[in-house]
Amino acid sequence: MGECYSSHNRLPVPSCALETSVVPLVTRVRKELSADGTHWHIEGVCTEDGGHYSRKEVADRIDSGEAWSSSDGDSSVRIRTIVSCPMPPCSASPYLTTSPDHSASNNLENLPRC
Repeated sequence: MGECYSSHNRLPVPSCALETSVVPLVTRVRKELSADGTHWHIEGVCTEDGGHYSRKEVADRIDSGEAWSSSDGDSSVRIRTIVSCPMPPCSASPYLTTSPDHSASNNLENLPRC
């Protein structure tokens, strides 16, 4: 059983036993200009099957116990939720991120755009 990754949901996160056997694999991101116009942040993600999911849809599904990963084609990493966009003073919430690993190219912010 894997870990549930949610740091923005103030309610208890359901057991990860609810995870499905098929993990959605994110291969591209859709970005939008922040409200203050200072940076681009993730609006949503695109999966390997061509689906598009908003940032909130993915966060809600992760918070309900579903596992999501991002991939650069060579390696993958688990996606987790955080309270808001990490670029101050941006408050876009909830936000998605990946934990740094041996490969920077599989991190959400570095994936190609969809």
